Amino acid sequence: MTKSKSATRLTSQTLQDLKRQGFRFVLVKGYTLDKRLDYIQMNHFTLVPVMELPAEPGAKEIYEPIDSDILQEWADSPDRGLIAYIEQAHP
Repeated sequence: MTKSKSATRLTSQTLQDLKRQGFRFVLVKGYTLDKRLDYIQMNHFTLVPVMELPAEPGAKEIYEPIDSDILQEWADSPDRGLIAYIEQAHP
């Protein structure tokens, strides 16, 4: 598995646009160098914006509020550490 063709690098502007569109969370999908889904030895990850979290606890996976300090730090420092991509949002 690899990043979606509709995913782009995470930026501060992207986060602001998502907030304006009403998105409240992102689901975090981590990938290794050989493109396997993994949260321990990640090389890059894809963020999937959602307006609401899934209702079932097991379906939530790993998520972060759209206005979190962590996401803002990733957006402000794209060349430090892991690479963050974000899926195109569809309200």
